[in-house]
Amino acid sequence: MLEVNDYNAKAWRNASDKLRREISKNMEQVLADSLNKSKEANFELLLQDARKDAAKNGLTEEILAQLLNEKD
Repeated sequence: MLEVNDYNAKAWRNASDKLRREISKNMEQVLADSLNKSKEANFELLLQDARKDAAKNGLTEEILAQLLNEKD
């Protein structure tokens, strides 16, 4: 359920089935796009925190590169 103001709720109730389907389809896409952007932003924040923690613990990009290039 999506909460809307009284004006939009009344307009929705009075809309034709065809219009409701069109609006629902559009809203579904808008909602999916917004949630994906939010998910990406949250992931970016997680990465920033991980970078800060790694740097605080002495792991730099140079050290990471050395570790990744080490042979067993």
